[in-house]
Amino acid sequence: MPDPVARRVMAFDFGSKRHGVAMGNELTRTANPLGVIPAKDGIPSWELLDALIREWQPDLFVVGLPLAEDGSETPLSQRARKFARRLFGRYGKACYGMDEHGTTRMAKAVVKQQGHRGNYREDPVDSLAAAMILEGWLALEPSTASPFLQSIAGPDFVRQ
Repeated sequence: MPDPVARRVMAFDFGSKRHGVAMGNELTRTANPLGVIPAKDGIPSWELLDALIREWQPDLFVVGLPLAEDGSETPLSQRARKFARRLFGRYGKACYGMDEHGTTRMAKAVVKQQGHRGNYREDPVDSLAAAMILEGWLALEPSTASPFLQSIAGPDFVRQ
């Protein structure tokens, strides 16, 4: 088993039409956008996702949960949890959830400053949002009682 502080983590900004994907690790606590996987009604193109998994070899997953402002579940966050269970079932790797509230808005603000023209269908920001979700999760201190440090699918890992 890899050193717990050097585990590779793949994160997803879950959506019904596409999932943004980012990759990071627990050693540097940084994340980088990888790209976007098309989805149909929340179900990803498994062939494209399989190829990313083979290439990047993540040790665990983080799935953005589109929670309501008060932290309660939404129909979309329930679908994101289902996606996490599918990831675990397909790849056998633990999945964690992370509140994704505001990440798409923040990602749009970042790319707008860089000259993005505002056509998010042709030039989506979902992978940048996934990187923001992952950086938020990596920043959680293991000593806290955050519910996001408990697996939503698969076994729990101990963060150091």
